[in-house]
Amino acid sequence: MLTKTSRRKALLPPQKVSIEEYFKAEEKSVYKHEYHDGIVKKIKTRTFISGHLSTKITTLVTFFLEENDLLYLVNGSDTKIQIEQYNKFVYPDAVVICEKPAFYQNRKDTITNPLVVVEVLSDSTKEYDRTLKYEYYRTIPSFKKYVLVHQDRKHVSVVYTKQLDATWIVRDYDGEDATAILYAIQQCPLSLKQLYRGLEIANP
Repeated sequence: MLTKTSRRKALLPPQKVSIEEYFKAEEKSVYKHEYHDGIVKKIKTRTFISGHLSTKITTLVTFFLEENDLLYLVNGSDTKIQIEQYNKFVYPDAVVICEKPAFYQNRKDTITNPLVVVEVLSDSTKEYDRTLKYEYYRTIPSFKKYVLVHQDRKHVSVVYTKQLDATWIVRDYDGEDATAILYAIQQCPLSLKQLYRGLEIANP
Protein backbone atom coordinates (compact mmCIF):
# COMPACT_ATOMS: atom_id res chain seq x y z
CA MET A 1 0.00 0.00 0.00
CA LEU A 2 1.27 3.48 -0.89
CA THR A 3 1.99 5.86 1.97
CA LYS A 4 0.96 9.52 1.82
CA THR A 5 4.57 10.48 1.07
CA SER A 6 4.89 7.99 -1.79
CA ARG A 7 1.53 9.10 -3.21
CA ARG A 8 2.71 12.73 -3.18
CA LYS A 9 5.92 11.75 -4.96
CA ALA A 10 3.96 9.82 -7.58
CA LEU A 11 1.88 12.92 -8.33
CA LEU A 12 4.91 15.18 -8.74
CA PRO A 13 6.19 15.83 -12.28
CA PRO A 14 9.45 14.05 -13.17
CA GLN A 15 12.55 15.92 -12.07
CA LYS A 16 14.45 17.43 -14.98
CA VAL A 17 18.19 16.93 -15.31
CA SER A 18 20.81 18.68 -17.41
CA ILE A 19 22.39 17.15 -20.48
CA GLU A 20 25.68 16.91 -18.62
CA GLU A 21 24.02 15.02 -15.76
CA TYR A 22 22.36 12.68 -18.25
CA PHE A 23 25.62 11.76 -19.96
CA LYS A 24 27.43 11.20 -16.66
CA ALA A 25 24.69 8.88 -15.41
CA GLU A 26 24.44 7.07 -18.77
CA GLU A 27 28.16 6.27 -18.73
CA LYS A 28 27.74 4.42 -15.43
CA SER A 29 24.36 2.79 -16.11
CA VAL A 30 23.97 -0.84 -17.14
CA TYR A 31 20.73 0.13 -18.92
CA LYS A 32 20.15 2.54 -21.79
CA HIS A 33 18.20 5.75 -21.29
CA GLU A 34 17.01 8.45 -23.66
CA TYR A 35 16.96 12.16 -22.90
CA HIS A 36 13.78 14.09 -23.71
CA ASP A 37 14.18 17.79 -22.92
CA GLY A 38 15.35 17.17 -19.36
CA ILE A 39 13.38 13.98 -18.73
CA VAL A 40 15.33 10.72 -18.72
CA LYS A 41 13.48 7.58 -19.85
CA LYS A 42 14.73 4.01 -19.62
CA ILE A 43 14.62 1.99 -22.84
CA LYS A 44 12.98 -1.40 -22.70
CA THR A 45 15.28 -4.36 -23.23
CA ARG A 46 15.25 -5.58 -26.82
CA THR A 47 13.89 -9.01 -27.64
CA PHE A 48 15.98 -11.70 -29.31
CA ILE A 49 14.15 -11.09 -32.59
CA SER A 50 14.51 -7.29 -32.58
CA GLY A 51 18.19 -7.62 -31.76
CA HIS A 52 18.65 -10.12 -34.59
CA LEU A 53 16.88 -7.88 -37.10
CA SER A 54 18.87 -4.76 -36.25
CA THR A 55 22.13 -6.74 -36.41
CA LYS A 56 21.13 -8.33 -39.73
CA ILE A 57 20.37 -4.93 -41.28
CA THR A 58 23.75 -3.50 -40.27
CA THR A 59 25.42 -6.62 -41.70
CA LEU A 60 23.57 -6.51 -45.03
CA VAL A 61 24.18 -2.78 -45.52
CA THR A 62 27.84 -3.06 -44.51
CA PHE A 63 28.36 -5.94 -46.96
CA PHE A 64 26.85 -3.87 -49.80
CA LEU A 65 29.05 -0.89 -48.96
CA GLU A 66 32.19 -3.01 -48.84
CA GLU A 67 31.33 -4.77 -52.11
CA ASN A 68 30.87 -1.41 -53.85
CA ASP A 69 33.72 0.42 -52.11
CA LEU A 70 31.37 3.10 -50.75
CA LEU A 71 32.39 5.39 -47.92
CA TYR A 72 29.50 5.22 -45.47
CA LEU A 73 29.59 4.22 -41.80
CA VAL A 74 27.07 1.82 -40.28
CA ASN A 75 26.49 1.41 -36.57
CA GLY A 76 24.09 -0.39 -34.27
CA SER A 77 21.99 0.50 -31.27
CA ASP A 78 24.82 1.80 -29.05
CA THR A 79 25.07 5.09 -30.94
CA LYS A 80 22.96 7.99 -29.68
CA ILE A 81 21.50 10.62 -32.01
CA GLN A 82 21.02 14.23 -31.00
CA ILE A 83 17.76 15.83 -32.12
CA GLU A 84 18.69 19.43 -31.44
CA GLN A 85 15.38 21.14 -32.24
CA TYR A 86 13.58 19.08 -29.57
CA ASN A 87 16.49 18.81 -27.12
CA LYS A 88 16.56 15.02 -27.33
CA PHE A 89 19.12 12.24 -27.37
CA VAL A 90 17.76 8.93 -28.61
CA TYR A 91 18.98 5.45 -29.50
CA PRO A 92 18.09 4.05 -32.94
CA ASP A 93 18.24 0.33 -33.68
CA ALA A 94 20.71 1.04 -36.49
CA VAL A 95 22.09 4.13 -38.21
CA VAL A 96 24.01 4.94 -41.40
CA ILE A 97 26.23 8.01 -41.70
CA CYS A 98 27.51 9.47 -44.96
CA GLU A 99 31.31 9.63 -44.84
CA LYS A 100 32.48 11.57 -41.76
CA PRO A 101 30.41 11.42 -38.54
CA ALA A 102 29.67 14.67 -36.73
CA PHE A 103 29.91 14.12 -32.98
CA TYR A 104 27.99 16.05 -30.34
CA GLN A 105 30.62 18.03 -28.39
CA ASN A 106 33.28 15.54 -29.50
CA ARG A 107 31.50 12.67 -27.75
CA LYS A 108 32.27 9.53 -29.73
CA ASP A 109 29.00 7.88 -28.62
CA THR A 110 26.64 10.58 -29.95
CA ILE A 111 26.21 11.79 -33.54
CA THR A 112 24.32 14.72 -35.04
CA ASN A 113 24.30 13.77 -38.76
CA PRO A 114 22.43 10.50 -39.39
CA LEU A 115 21.61 9.77 -43.02
CA VAL A 116 19.50 6.63 -42.55
CA VAL A 117 17.81 5.55 -39.32
CA VAL A 118 16.41 2.07 -38.69
CA GLU A 119 13.86 1.22 -36.01
CA VAL A 120 12.57 -2.30 -35.31
CA LEU A 121 8.91 -2.03 -34.33
CA SER A 122 7.38 -3.63 -31.25
CA ASP A 123 3.88 -3.50 -29.75
CA SER A 124 4.98 -0.93 -27.18
CA THR A 125 6.90 1.39 -29.55
CA LYS A 126 5.37 1.07 -33.02
CA GLU A 127 2.96 4.02 -32.75
CA TYR A 128 5.65 6.27 -31.28
CA ASP A 129 8.21 5.19 -33.91
CA ARG A 130 5.74 5.79 -36.76
CA THR A 131 4.56 9.20 -35.58
CA LEU A 132 6.34 11.32 -32.99
CA LYS A 133 9.82 9.85 -33.35
CA TYR A 134 9.56 10.18 -37.12
CA GLU A 135 8.59 13.84 -36.73
CA TYR A 136 11.58 14.40 -34.44
CA TYR A 137 14.03 12.76 -36.84
CA ARG A 138 12.71 14.83 -39.75
CA THR A 139 14.09 18.01 -38.16
CA ILE A 140 17.67 16.75 -38.60
CA PRO A 141 19.04 18.25 -41.87
CA SER A 142 21.15 15.20 -42.81
CA PHE A 143 18.29 12.72 -42.29
CA LYS A 144 17.11 11.26 -45.62
CA LYS A 145 15.60 7.82 -44.99
CA TYR A 146 13.64 6.12 -42.21
CA VAL A 147 13.36 2.33 -42.22
CA LEU A 148 10.78 0.64 -40.01
CA VAL A 149 11.02 -3.12 -39.66
CA HIS A 150 8.29 -5.33 -38.23
CA GLN A 151 9.17 -8.17 -35.92
CA ASP A 152 5.66 -9.42 -35.21
CA ARG A 153 4.77 -9.89 -38.87
CA LYS A 154 6.99 -11.72 -41.32
CA HIS A 155 8.64 -10.02 -44.25
CA VAL A 156 7.25 -6.51 -43.91
CA SER A 157 9.18 -3.27 -43.74
CA VAL A 158 8.23 0.35 -44.28
CA VAL A 159 10.57 2.92 -45.82
CA TYR A 160 10.22 6.71 -45.74
CA THR A 161 12.37 8.57 -48.30
CA LYS A 162 12.99 12.32 -48.41
CA GLN A 163 12.54 13.89 -51.85
CA LEU A 164 14.30 16.93 -53.32
CA ASP A 165 11.28 19.12 -52.57
CA ALA A 166 11.39 18.04 -48.87
CA THR A 167 8.31 15.84 -49.19
CA TRP A 168 8.47 12.21 -48.06
CA ILE A 169 7.41 9.08 -49.94
CA VAL A 170 6.32 5.98 -48.04
CA ARG A 171 6.86 2.53 -49.55
CA ASP A 172 5.78 -0.81 -48.09
CA TYR A 173 7.61 -4.02 -48.94
CA ASP A 174 5.80 -7.29 -48.23
CA GLY A 175 6.80 -10.91 -48.51
CA GLU A 176 10.12 -12.69 -48.72
CA ASP A 177 10.38 -12.03 -52.47
CA ALA A 178 10.39 -8.25 -51.93
CA THR A 179 13.50 -6.11 -51.86
CA ALA A 180 13.52 -2.69 -50.22
CA ILE A 181 15.74 -0.19 -52.03
CA LEU A 182 17.63 2.27 -49.83
CA TYR A 183 18.06 5.08 -52.35
CA ALA A 184 19.93 7.28 -49.90
CA ILE A 185 22.73 4.68 -49.83
CA GLN A 186 23.39 4.39 -53.56
CA GLN A 187 20.27 2.24 -54.04
CA CYS A 188 21.39 -0.37 -51.54
CA PRO A 189 19.07 -3.43 -51.85
CA LEU A 190 17.65 -4.88 -48.66
CA SER A 191 16.30 -8.35 -49.38
CA LEU A 192 13.51 -9.28 -47.00
CA LYS A 193 14.29 -12.94 -47.58
CA GLN A 194 17.81 -12.40 -46.29
CA LEU A 195 16.66 -10.09 -43.52
CA TYR A 196 14.15 -12.52 -42.01
CA ARG A 197 15.96 -15.76 -42.83
CA GLY A 198 16.00 -18.16 -39.88
CA LEU A 199 13.48 -16.30 -37.75
CA GLU A 200 10.90 -19.03 -38.26
CA ILE A 201 12.84 -20.96 -35.63
CA ALA A 202 12.63 -18.14 -33.08
CA ASN A 203 9.13 -16.97 -33.96
CA PRO A 204 7.09 -19.92 -35.29
